[in-house]
Amino acid sequence: MIRYALAAVAVGLSLFGFISHAAQQPAQVTVSGMVTGASGRHTVHIAIWDATGFLRKPVQESFVAAGGVSKYAFTVPAGQWAISAYEDRNENGALDLGMFGPKEPSGFWPPYHGRHRPHFADVARTLDRDTPDADIVLR
Repeated sequence: MIRYALAAVAVGLSLFGFISHAAQQPAQVTVSGMVTGASGRHTVHIAIWDATGFLRKPVQESFVAAGGVSKYAFTVPAGQWAISAYEDRNENGALDLGMFGPKEPSGFWPPYHGRHRPHFADVARTLDRDTPDADIVLR
């Protein structure tokens, strides 16, 4: 009988520790910042990506009209995320690519300076709390 009581106490303490740990992890986080380097004459597209749809299908998108303030904010579940932005100079709704990379100003948070098309692991960050300073510089 005492063994069962001790086992029940151990399970209860383990469950309490799990619940306590889970309560410390925010279910949702907000990542926000500014996009700089745009001319102000064209729409700026900002997107947040997960690993499964990286550079094919963003989880969320935000648009800043020409002349607008290029601020953004996304609220997503805690986890691994990458954020990109580009200035759509020809207003066709897509980042135009040339032989040597983007033809339009673009950038990532965190910044990416590689010579190949980035992989998710190259630009992803683990977001486990609100991040207000995820600024993107378009180049």
